[in-house]
Amino acid sequence: MQSKIFLVNKEIRKTIMRSIGWVAIVHFLGLIFAVPLEILMTTTGEQRQYIRAESLFYFHFEIQAVLNIGIPVILAVFLFRYLQVKPYSDFMHSLPIKRDRLFHQYALTGMILLILPVLLIAIIISALYIPLNLSEFITWADIFKWLGITIMFNLLVFLAGVFTGMISGISAVQGILTYIFLLLPMGLLVLLAYNLPFYLYGFADRYVMESKVESFSPLVALSQVDYRPLGAIEIIVYCLLIFILYGVSLWVYKNRRLEAVTQSLVFPLLKPIFKYGMTFCTMLLGGLYFGIMEGNTTWLIAGYVIGAILGYFVAEMVLQKSWRIIIHIKELIIYAGAMALLVLLFQFDFTQFEKKVPNLSEVERIHLSENYFMYNDANDPFFLTSAENMDLIRRLHKEIVANKNQNKNRVNDSSDHAFFVYELKNGKKLVRDYMIDKKEYAHFYKLIHESEEYKRVTNGIFKVNEEQIEKISIHPYGPTQKKAVIVDPKDLKEAIAVLKDEINTATYEETIDNRDPHAFIEIMQKNDKTVGLEWRISYKKFEEWLDKKGLLEQAKVTAADISYAYIVDTNDLQINYAQGYSYEELFEQMSKIGRSIKVTDKNRLEESLLNASGFHDGPYMIGYYYKADGSIDIKSFSGEHIPDFVQQYFN
Repeated sequence: MQSKIFLVNKEIRKTIMRSIGWVAIVHFLGLIFAVPLEILMTTTGEQRQYIRAESLFYFHFEIQAVLNIGIPVILAVFLFRYLQVKPYSDFMHSLPIKRDRLFHQYALTGMILLILPVLLIAIIISALYIPLNLSEFITWADIFKWLGITIMFNLLVFLAGVFTGMISGISAVQGILTYIFLLLPMGLLVLLAYNLPFYLYGFADRYVMESKVESFSPLVALSQVDYRPLGAIEIIVYCLLIFILYGVSLWVYKNRRLEAVTQSLVFPLLKPIFKYGMTFCTMLLGGLYFGIMEGNTTWLIAGYVIGAILGYFVAEMVLQKSWRIIIHIKELIIYAGAMALLVLLFQFDFTQFEKKVPNLSEVERIHLSENYFMYNDANDPFFLTSAENMDLIRRLHKEIVANKNQNKNRVNDSSDHAFFVYELKNGKKLVRDYMIDKKEYAHFYKLIHESEEYKRVTNGIFKVNEEQIEKISIHPYGPTQKKAVIVDPKDLKEAIAVLKDEINTATYEETIDNRDPHAFIEIMQKNDKTVGLEWRISYKKFEEWLDKKGLLEQAKVTAADISYAYIVDTNDLQINYAQGYSYEELFEQMSKIGRSIKVTDKNRLEESLLNASGFHDGPYMIGYYYKADGSIDIKSFSGEHIPDFVQQYFN
């Protein structure tokens, strides 16, 4: 005779399948549509030749992501629904079966129902692999990789849902808490990263944000897996989390009070954590919004107050399950006092973050640039290693820190970044990012930028093997199809030598000239690698060399390319920067302004081309009308580069 426990277990399995079996079916049908069916349609149609699949996530990735994020949570909510309904909970826990065994039955069944659809899809794709010749697009390894990653994320999200189900007594709260739980580490890191620059002078928020912060949230990592492969450490951590969540969920379930159903959080300890955690996060969000939008301390504090109050009210409504909540003024006062104390500690720089500048003996090499992206986006970011340059950079860094208040007061839209990366001999990094007026520190930048080492590490032309150069193409700046090409081996060597000489003799002032360069120079090598540099206005020797070779006319825009131009006072133009504008509309407007200069004289056109800038922030704007195809180009004059005839006319 079968035992009562066996019969109970059998009935529980039947109940589980009847109540949540449909979720597995929906999951399977969704994956069928997203992957095998899409593969079948695209590989048997005309679009086969356009497929560029790097993995199985290429096929309807959006649908796959929605399924991988949504199905596990739905399954966890419906599977452990019996914990949220009192009669159902009383009935299940009155059965002759231990809690841990009950948990294992439900959790393991849910995991199997998640794995089976994915496994079946992998088998179907494998069956199609040879008949459809899928080896042109994917490998067998891609199939197993997709299988493993999909199952891993499904189980991780599911067990996160199971865990939140153990600490919550309301199904809706369980679902919401699951996503909060999975997003919280990254969300909190992002909020802190963007708020800390208000308190820690030099904190490099962009560097932190680009340091794989998406790995801190499985949901974000999952949403990017089609173009950002997971690292080995990420996979190991996520797999460990699966086992940890399973074990913790079991422990919590065994210690959960049965009468806590219908409560938002079943453990009293979690309620203040949830309340003040939400208050803190919304406070940071409010401060971030108002601090960035308005840019002053008053609005920053107002943002913190508004965000904190809003978060506190929402948290209380969730916990009290009503919008008619009881406000605990004493709690808000204590929280406000704690935050004020935290801000005060930052004002005194108790971590010595702001004053930290490594000693020269500790430093291996240093990166200094005007933009974080010059470090992060470069395949091989440049570093300076000479003692002279590293000492100059440290002195520059110290002076920026010493002028903290002055630099903060002068921050505006035209401020520059000073981005430092110290790589220390102990393997660590020290990263700082400041907003400064570079003119105040020009004496440091001049010495650094004019040094031989800086010019060599920041200009790719010095890394080019002359014997490997295939050709040099010179593309003029402007709406023109002209191009100068150098292919003769002798001319290639001469051109490289002249360009190197121009770079070596260029002054700092010439390198920061805001006027548009003549052209972009592309050096193509036999290994298909290219090196690019600009033909600056100051490169007179290179201009003479091109003229000598008969290439000057094709290498840059000249007055001969332009029919005429209009020059106007920028204040006379009506430009809607918010809605955008076209060059054609702007040029037509310039042509109708009575107080404008129509330039047709070749000498004046050449002078204008030499002094114009592509940034439309100067007091005078110029619009060029090109002969070849009627193209329009709009530029501006500013500072010391305003032509004399323009100054005389408008003044």
